Amino acid sequence: MSDHFLVLIPADPKADVPETAVALRDSLARLAGTNEARIKDYGKLQFIDCGENAERISCPSCEAEIATDQWHAWMDEDWHGEDGFHLHRHETPCCGSDITLNTLRYDWPQGFARWFVSARNQGRGPLDPAELAALEAVAGIKLTAIAQMY
Repeated sequence: MSDHFLVLIPADPKADVPETAVALRDSLARLAGTNEARIKDYGKLQFIDCGENAERISCPSCEAEIATDQWHAWMDEDWHGEDGFHLHRHETPCCGSDITLNTLRYDWPQGFARWFVSARNQGRGPLDPAELAALEAVAGIKLTAIAQMY
């Protein structure tokens, strides 16, 4: 049986953990109907993935699919070991757009952050836009919702 988690990361990948993180964690746990929730602060930029939900990566400008080997090459270029990821500028092979790994379009959502809040998802499905907006109000910042499955 797969494990499912609802994960929230800041829309700004370099944002520090807000003072509202505990309230955000508790609100997410209530929505997920679980007491298994946590805050993880890496202190450096990390890739927060969606696990087995990952389907496609595409260009934000022309929506052309980005080849997995190209994406892996950019990930390797941007990884700086103990310092985490640095979001360097890259040119897409499709239309020449100037992007970072964080501005690519990920289906299902994924992204880069220094921290995240997560709660075990007991089969309720991903967050809907109204739930995300309510959680953003708790956090006081824009968030990206990720539905992880492993």
